[in-house]
Amino acid sequence: MNDTYNPNTFVITIGRSFGSGGGKFACELGRRLGLPVYDEKILAKAAEDSNIREDLLQRIDESNDFSVPIVFNTGGVSMPGSVFLYNDNYLSNENLFNIVSDTIKELAKKGSLILVGRCSDFILRDHPHLLSIFVTENKSLRLERIIERIEDVKTEEEAEEYMIKVDRQRRQYYNFYTGGRWGRCENYDLSFKLSELGTDYAISLIADLLKRKGFPVEAPAKE
Repeated sequence: MNDTYNPNTFVITIGRSFGSGGGKFACELGRRLGLPVYDEKILAKAAEDSNIREDLLQRIDESNDFSVPIVFNTGGVSMPGSVFLYNDNYLSNENLFNIVSDTIKELAKKGSLILVGRCSDFILRDHPHLLSIFVTENKSLRLERIIERIEDVKTEEEAEEYMIKVDRQRRQYYNFYTGGRWGRCENYDLSFKLSELGTDYAISLIADLLKRKGFPVEAPAKE
């Protein structure tokens, strides 16, 4: 694949701890900057591009779960448990990751955009205009959001257990495929707690940083 990117475009990637509000922030940033935002939509696009079921990509979405491999027969029907069948249609977790990676690269070639998670900062590390961000938050606020967001989570203890689990999955996924350290500030151009900066200031800070780095970006919309 040709990984040549248009120098007149830029990409913002956003990693986030679970419950930090990073996904919601990405949508607001995209609205202010006039950029498309890809979060779960990455999987739908990858499934469309590769002509496989989206649920297979969801199976490894930011989770390094080395479960039973999946094999497709020539008719495109999955056969879970077929651990002894290996052919050109064999989909390992690594192959599924590569499918998503190819889609991320193709999206980045079409124009400026914001990508959430999925190791996008690593996948697009050769892009000439890449800004990588990590959003986290105070534990108490994260737990509040998790209780509000996850229907089956009712208590702070359950929320903390859920938070630890999802963060661990994201960390293992990112570290395995990138060789980096998920959430470590030295891996990103900018890391912050959203409650400390506020949405408006965080967006103005990002817009200023884009300009300082010489990226082709217009001023964000005024509120």
